[in-house]
Amino acid sequence: MEAEPPVKDGTRPVPLRLPSLTGLRFAAAGAVIYTHCMLLIDPHLARTLGPEVWVGGSAVSLFFIMSGYVLTRSARPTDTARAFWRRRAAKILPNHILTWCVVVAALACAGAAAATSCSGMAAHLSSLFLVNTWVPSHRFVSAGNPVSWTLAADMFFYLLFPVLRPWVERLSRRGLLVGAGVAVALVWAWPVVCELVVNPGGTFFREYWFLYMLPVTRLPEFVLGMLVARISMSGIRLPRIGVLPAALGVISTIVVNSTYLPRSFMYAAATVVPLVVLVHATAQLDVRGRASLLRTPPLVYLGEMSYAMYLVHLLVMGPMFVWLTGRGWSGFEVVLVALPLAMLGSWLLYVGVERPCQRRISAHRAPAAPTCRPTRATAERGSLR
Repeated sequence: MEAEPPVKDGTRPVPLRLPSLTGLRFAAAGAVIYTHCMLLIDPHLARTLGPEVWVGGSAVSLFFIMSGYVLTRSARPTDTARAFWRRRAAKILPNHILTWCVVVAALACAGAAAATSCSGMAAHLSSLFLVNTWVPSHRFVSAGNPVSWTLAADMFFYLLFPVLRPWVERLSRRGLLVGAGVAVALVWAWPVVCELVVNPGGTFFREYWFLYMLPVTRLPEFVLGMLVARISMSGIRLPRIGVLPAALGVISTIVVNSTYLPRSFMYAAATVVPLVVLVHATAQLDVRGRASLLRTPPLVYLGEMSYAMYLVHLLVMGPMFVWLTGRGWSGFEVVLVALPLAMLGSWLLYVGVERPCQRRISAHRAPAAPTCRPTRATAERGSLR
């Protein structure tokens, strides 16, 4: 067992950088892209729901947990809700708005009903304002850039964070442990609530929407990340688990539980504990100054670029898949060609839009502005981010 060295007030100073978690973000984004590539290569996986599919789903949960952990770990007492929301909007919205415009413009040029009908435009506008996943409708949850549904959850979390943070900081050590247990219990309770109350008829889409996309059902994962960050900072002794064993624990959980657990528990419940262990173990590499492959400059840079990768990859790979398979290409051949182009597009979005917007926001901060923002190395997407 091991605890971080406490200081007089019972907490330790917050590290300015957690670059290993930035590198872990690249791994999470890579897991989402891997799942989408596998679905393009073998569309039948969408029906069988094997481990290849749940790898990407678990990566979304990892983004949510990591977001709560990083934001809490990097918070400063002097920050204001307005300043926090401004920084989060500067991080999330430029890339989101641009990719949304690309999708809607492409659909409009193609004359698709999804972009020209009144109901279609209503769905796309709800996606633009990141409220579409609150509506249990195929048309709404897939509107705009399909992967942007996680941003709706992220924005909901960010809206609540200034309210949740003081509550979490006031908890005693025992309260933190109890709160973490309650958060895990809630994640495990949602599938039961879904089956008994929300979706007694067993409709797949309604289950998928409620357990995977609805922001309020993903909130306990974000709060769990916040609580574990505070537990770590309070000096409570936690089991000493390395990053590699934690990562293997996540992978084995996905492989084993995808076979034996009901599908409804695989959206988040089955992996929530192994994932939070992985996040904490990764953060400890930086807190304690230990060697970390995830902290190497190439992985940190790719981690910084992960939000752009997440938003761009399907916008490139999806149309190329439709176009090239119609000309006799296999799904595997399409992935080989499209993936490098998707990475190029991600890099262009990162250096041409995301990074300049963030620099402009930083440049306009007043000298006395609060310092509770994640650093450049720990700045995030918001899940699947």
